[in-house]
This record gives sequence, C-alpha cells and structure tokens, in this order.
Amino acid sequence: MDSVGEFDGPADVGAMRRDVEQLVRFDRRTAGEGERASARYLGERLHGLGAKDVATSTFRSQTSWAPAHLVHLAISAGLAALRHPVARWGGAAIAVSYELEVSGRLQWARRLLPARRGVSVWARIPAAGHSRRTVVLCAHHDAAHMGAVWHPYAVAASRRLAAATGHAVPSHAIPLTALAAAAIPSRRIRFAAGAALAASAALMVQSMRSRTAPGANDNASGVAAVLALAGQFVASPLPETTVLVVFPGGEEAGNTGIKDWLRRHRRQLDPDHTLVINLDSVGSRGPMVVSAREALTNTLAADAVERAHRAAAELGLDLEQVSFPNATDAAIMTHAGLPAVSLLSVEDGWVSHLHRPSDTVDNVDWTTVSNAVRLAGQIARTWVRDVRDVVAA
Repeated sequence: MDSVGEFDGPADVGAMRRDVEQLVRFDRRTAGEGERASARYLGERLHGLGAKDVATSTFRSQTSWAPAHLVHLAISAGLAALRHPVARWGGAAIAVSYELEVSGRLQWARRLLPARRGVSVWARIPAAGHSRRTVVLCAHHDAAHMGAVWHPYAVAASRRLAAATGHAVPSHAIPLTALAAAAIPSRRIRFAAGAALAASAALMVQSMRSRTAPGANDNASGVAAVLALAGQFVASPLPETTVLVVFPGGEEAGNTGIKDWLRRHRRQLDPDHTLVINLDSVGSRGPMVVSAREALTNTLAADAVERAHRAAAELGLDLEQVSFPNATDAAIMTHAGLPAVSLLSVEDGWVSHLHRPSDTVDNVDWTTVSNAVRLAGQIARTWVRDVRDVVAA
C-alpha cells in the first residue's frame, strides 16, 4: 500500500454476490417495507465493515415517478382544450415545468401529492490524518417499477441509437414532445398531442401499478460495489480524505432520497474539495461507461468525466462515454454544485434487463462489477494524489 491508500487485491466477488442475493429478496420499491428492510441490512453491513457514524434518514416521497408526471399531463390536457391564447402560454410553461421535474431541478408537484416515507443509509470512513477533502461514494438501493414502458420493443429505437452513437433518447422524450405540441395554437396539432398525452398517461399508470423489478443489476450491483470499496477504504484509509458512503432510497421515484440527503448535508461539502462517484447498474454484460449527459439537460462536469477516462487508461480498462436516458443521483449532485462521476455499464447500448423481471442475480456480470470497483477506487485515489500534488506545488 502506498501513500494514497493503494489497495492490493481484487474485490471479493463472493461477498458482492451475497450482497446482491440478499438485496433482491426485498421488494425495494421506494417508501415500502422492502426499502426499509434493505436499509437495515445495509446499516448492518456498514457496521460490520467498520464504518463510523452509520445512520439512516427518512424522506417524503411517492412510491413512483409517475404521479408527478401525471399531474403535468393532466394540466396540459386541460389547457389544450381551451381556446384562449393565455392557455397556450400556460401549456408552454407546463412543458418547461415537466423538463424541470424530470431533470430533478424543480419538483413542485410532489409537494402537493400524498406521500410516504422512504429511507436512505449513510456512513463515514475516517481519513488517514487530518481530513481536508471528501469523497462521496453513492449507489441507490431502491428498485424500480416495471411496466410496458420498459419492454424491449418500447425501448428498441433508443437502444439502437445508443448502440450506434452512445446517445440514447431521453426516456421522457415522447410525453415532453406532446406537452410542447399541446401549447401550439393549431387545434389539429393540439388534438394529436392530446392523444399522445392520453397514451403516455395510460402507460405511466400501468407502470405505477406494476410489480417491482428484482433490481439485481439496477442497482444492487452498484450497492455491492460500493460496499466492496468501503471495505477497501476502511482497511486502507485515504490520506487527509474522508469517505462518505451514501445509499439513497427513492432514486427510481425521482431522485427523492439524494435530494433529501443533500438538504441535510450539502453545507458540509466544499465543492472545491469534494468528489462524488456514483455507481448505478454496473453489472451489465458489456463495457463500463461514464455518463456525460443524463436525460435531456443534465450535463455532468467535463473535468470529472475526463478524470474517469484517465483513471481507466491507467488501469487498462475500456471506458466509453455515453448520454444516458434517465437522470441518476449523480445529476442531482451536479445540480448542487458538486463534481460527480457517474459510472454505469451497458450491453448493446443499454443497461442489461433494465426494469425487467429478468434483472436477477444470474444475469449480473461479475467481471464488470469488479471492474467498477477497480475504476471507482482508482478515480478516488488519483483525485487525492492529484489534489495533493497541486497543493505541494
């Protein structure tokens, strides 16, 4: 081990598989009993690894992303039926509000809707010496609703585009387009937009009422990888760098858990001395990827993305750069002004078995998960090394 906490030896695949096997036993729908059971398990694991200040926090959340989306669609449909020109401006405002909702920037509708309590877990790994910096390791522990919107046929066009170009169509592109069209003066266009809004609403309701995916890849794989990293950093602390391990709930319901965690802890994090590494769905049977853009308008910090590429090159790992169709918790960290790296894995341009009943332990690629552990660890260690070198100079 060197002065920046180099850890010798690969991640324990057996331990990571056991973590994933345990997590998929829970129905980890946001704000459900399974999410609470998952949080209890992760708290015990963090205690067992030797992390400090292990804590849970609850947050207000719906159990799905769909209700807040449906509010926007309903208001837009009502405005589209009106002839007054003011309704066109109102429709345009709702389209903008919908993009802000999906990106995680402004989620006013959620405050008006009935909600339950979700659970996040976090812990601290002390620095070697006086702490001057913070690395945040993040992986959401909840699991998604399934539904027809995630059927392979429904995402086929976006998947083909992603495989060819690395740029997926944002998952909310169709309803967003319909919302924008509903604000156009032409009655014929508004009528077509209304039909698209009705179809989108039906699919949202169907997804909201669907069963929860097993979530082995999305995102028990990321949780298991972060637990492996936590064990490494307990055994070999980073010099002058505290590691915060954060397992937010509510990511699949609209990033509600990480928004609550930031509300509680953002003031303690200096953007100039903090790096966030988010692991999400790192068990696909394909290459590791780093996300440069998420959903439509969430652009991650270019220097953080470049740091991931440099770390991968040092390890001799292939790392592709993509635009991801959904907003991960890394996007919310970026909104808060924190530099964030978002690591995922894809197969043929798409996260394997995304929100499908086939997202099981047997379909997780453990080589890719192990590579995620290596890469995330290298990113953290090289960031500490580079920051120390700058200070020394």
